[in-house]
Amino acid sequence: MGTITTVFLDDVTGQPTWVGLTSGQHAAPQSDEVPVIAPVTGSELSDGRLRLTVSADAVQSAPRIAQPDRLTPAEETMLREHYRGTSTQGTSAGLVDDHAAHDLPRTAVGTLDDTGMTLSEEQIRVDTVVEPWTRAVLRIEEFTEEVMVPVTVTRQRARIDHLPITAHTGGTTGGLPDGDVRSSDRSTSTSGWVTLYTEEPQVTMQRVPVERVRLATSWVTEDSVVTDQVRREHVELTTSDTV
Repeated sequence: MGTITTVFLDDVTGQPTWVGLTSGQHAAPQSDEVPVIAPVTGSELSDGRLRLTVSADAVQSAPRIAQPDRLTPAEETMLREHYRGTSTQGTSAGLVDDHAAHDLPRTAVGTLDDTGMTLSEEQIRVDTVVEPWTRAVLRIEEFTEEVMVPVTVTRQRARIDHLPITAHTGGTTGGLPDGDVRSSDRSTSTSGWVTLYTEEPQVTMQRVPVERVRLATSWVTEDSVVTDQVRREHVELTTSDTV
């Protein structure tokens, strides 16, 4: 049928699903020749030859692709529909299973075999990646608060000490009899002024280090919900009236 020049791998499983065949008319593959696409599902490799499960006529009549090294989802769907309609060995169900994970048709079209039809659906697989979330910087701000500090102060006060005369003079008053004070000494007299001292609180401010801080990070875990839309296959029975 031709020479295999391209092998197409499934994007999800990494398994080969399609092969590109060049025409057997050329002794060597042409670089600008667009290959014919055939399914690998169910094929056998023996003595360097790949035996396909589809007929040569189905391969030769298969739809052509635009690029020789890439299959678009639309082209894959078109090829599956082509081989599903021409397959005689039940390989259409296998083609649907291999590709349903990333390119589901909206309706299943084809004939049922003895084992029935396999339905597929999309499933969401959620992984996590570490990405920058926010930036933080450590800043120092000053604020003022009122504090109350108890302080003990000492002050002087005046008092009168009384010294009995009789204790030191033998009961005399400077040569005068007791109780005999001259009238000239009976006027009011005062002593000199005495200065009293007191302590006053003296407040001074001094900036001293009191605490060391640094910026650290830690991981916290929280639950999150991911919402997306998935497609699911369903079976529709279509009947036609025959006359």
